[in-house]
Formats: sequence, C-alpha cells, structure tokens
Amino acid sequence: MKKIFYFLFLSVLISAVFPISAEIVRDGDEWRVYDEQYSDEIEFEYRDVLIPHNKWGTGDWLPGCSGIIPLSVKFNVEYGAEMGAKMKGKAKAQWPEAVKVFFEGANDGGFSDMFYGINMEALWKNCYTGAENELSKWLNFDLSFADEKTFQPFLLDGNVDNPVSMEDSVDHFQLYEGSLADMVGGSCGLNIPLIGDVCSLIHFNFELDGKMYVEMFGSRIGLDEKQERSIFSDNQYLVIEPPIVGTVMKIPIFYESKTYYRIEIIFTVTIRIRILELEFPIPITIPIVPGKEKLWQYNSQEVEFNFPAIFIESRAHKFADTMPGDEDYWEFEVENIGTRDMEVKVVSNDTNFIVIPDTLNIGPGAKSAVTVFFKPYDVGVQKGAVTLYSNDPVEPVTRVSLFGYSSESETQWTQVIEGDEPRWEVGKSAGGCSISVIGGE
Repeated sequence: MKKIFYFLFLSVLISAVFPISAEIVRDGDEWRVYDEQYSDEIEFEYRDVLIPHNKWGTGDWLPGCSGIIPLSVKFNVEYGAEMGAKMKGKAKAQWPEAVKVFFEGANDGGFSDMFYGINMEALWKNCYTGAENELSKWLNFDLSFADEKTFQPFLLDGNVDNPVSMEDSVDHFQLYEGSLADMVGGSCGLNIPLIGDVCSLIHFNFELDGKMYVEMFGSRIGLDEKQERSIFSDNQYLVIEPPIVGTVMKIPIFYESKTYYRIEIIFTVTIRIRILELEFPIPITIPIVPGKEKLWQYNSQEVEFNFPAIFIESRAHKFADTMPGDEDYWEFEVENIGTRDMEVKVVSNDTNFIVIPDTLNIGPGAKSAVTVFFKPYDVGVQKGAVTLYSNDPVEPVTRVSLFGYSSESETQWTQVIEGDEPRWEVGKSAGGCSISVIGGE
C-alpha cells in the first residue's frame, strides 16, 4: 500500500511540473483529448488587372526655373483599371481524430483597393511671376477614382453575410457647355421675331459620370488537389486525414472568393431652352465592364502543423498469481515519437487494476512511466485493460491488456520475479500436504 501512496504523490508532482495544455474532457464512459495549434502567419493576395496602373510624365516642373529660362512645364498622366485584396492571418488546426483546419484573419490584416480611370495635368509656369496656367483646358481633367479599405479582421472568411464592398465614382465631369450656335459656328439661319436666333436659345451641357462597384464574398479555403487528403470541406474549414507516416503535416492551401464588379461611364447630354427655361437631361450609360461575377483564386500558401505520436512497446501483461489483499505491480513506458507535446489521460477499466499516474505530459522524443498495480479483491481470473486517451490524431485511443489470477488456496506461483524472496507451491495429497520450494536455495 505504501507503494501506491508513493506513486500517487509522484503523479501529483509530475502534474505540477508539466502542466496539461490540451483539454481533457469526459465523454460518457470515455475521454477526449482536444488540442489545437496555429500555423505561422501567412498572406493571401490577388489582383485583378484590366489595365495596368501606370503613371507617366515629367513629375515635377521641367526644366526648373533657373537662370534665364522664362517658363517651365509640368505634364503628368495616370491611368489604369485594377482591383485587389490581401489578407493576413493564421491557419488553425483542431483535433482529435481528423484534423479540422480553419483560417483566422489578423487584426488590421485585411486590405483591399481599386483604381480606375485616367487623370491628366498639363500646366506651364511663368518663371518670373510664378503664375501657373493650363496649356489647354482639354488637357487638364480627372476621370479617375480610387478606394482602399482596411479590415479588422478581414471578412473573407467564408461568410457570405459579410461581404467586403467598395464603391467610388467621378461626378459631373464637364466635357462641353455652349449653345447650338457655338457648336455650328454661328447662326443656323432660323430667327424668331423679337426673340432672335433659335440656335442661340438652345444650350447643351455634356457631362461624364463614372462608377466602379466591387463586392467580394468569402468563398472557401481549398486544399491543393494533388494532395488528395481532404475528406471534407465547406466554406470555412477543411477536415484532413492526419499523417500516417511522420508527425509534421505540411498543407498547401489556397483561398478563393467570389467577386462581383461593375464599371460604367454615364454620358449625360442636357438640352436647355432658355426662353422656356426647360431642361431635358438625356443620360446614356456605357458599361465598360458589365456587372458580372468572377472567382478570385489567391496565391497558394503552405501551412505546417506538428503532432504527437504515441508508442508503447508492450501492449499486454500477465501478472503473477496474487492472493486477495496482496499486490503485484508492473511498469511500462509511454513514448512520444512525435514533434509536439503529448497529453495523455490514463484510465483503468477494472478496480482490480490500479494505474498511476492518471495523466501524462510527454515532450517530443521523451518517455514517461506508467505503473499498474494488480490488487485483487476476489478469487479467480481477472481481466482488465488500461486505456490511454491522447492528442495523437492518428491513434487517439490506445489499450494495454491486463491479465491476473487470484486464489486463497492451491496458489500456483508460475513466475518468480528475479531478486524476490523464495515462494512456495502448496499441494494436497491423500497423506497430507507437501511443500516444494520455487526459487531460492
């Protein structure tokens, strides 16, 4: 009995030195050891380029106003049509049994942007007065718009109820304003008495409006099909079979999101008749990119997880024949041949077999001893098992079979432990009892 108390004390000490990090939960008559692990941070990125975003021109004033140079010119053009998104975060694996892999975005880890259109500046500067003037009003305009957003965290998480949307526009860019007479270069030869030339009464205003709308829905995280290891997936996670050989799992994954976008130019012609003070706006929508859906597939990433792996050399043991109230014990080693700490819940299914300790925390490459005491209460054959529940995703449940025999008389000692005191075999005969020495001198 002293041995049992000693091992109980030792198990408490081990638990204090090596605290359990995985969650051990009772599930009916059994136990579950839940574990989880994050990968290093990864980043997905995708850019949808219709027209590459470029800048061209002089930059600053050229040449600079120095010496006898009377003027300087600035000419710059920026154009393009593209949109994109980035998302940073970590993959998260949860198990036992199959490994469920999620992706969690980092705070401020999502970024999306877009740019569309063209803008131009064409200026000249009087080097003596410093006055700036347009080279031509037709060469100075801004028909571009841009937008960017940062998310906390990014919502490309498989949830279609949380779209990432961007919208921007250019409003009322005036192309031309003037009368019909100005357009035709003079009178159109149609006069109304007391009112005058009809072409002078009709005015036109030509305006451009632009709009770009983008909406991204989280779609799914996908596994490289060459791996062929995904046994289930939906929009938010993968369930992957753990590695049978090796305890480091590298998973090439990619991300897809459904994107809807629309780009259009609205050309509006407004006709105004001055004498009647009437206006007739005529909008004409020109779809540059008609509304459509597109599937964005981001750049592939590789995430890595480490797992524990349990190894027990002996999975069965027969105890020496033991009288009720007496005890025999056996010690076996549990080894972690994996690359992550292993948490183990050790349970005996029979009160004739007492196991100490009941929890283990074993580092990669390390071993820990488990002691089983055979302390029978009744006579006869005793059978039991020690069940080890661990966070090994391949073998979360391991069993060690136990056998023993107990009798109050005619005890047959079939095994003598080396170094023990001599034991006796007692038999009955018609003439009385006989005693034979087994072991010893």
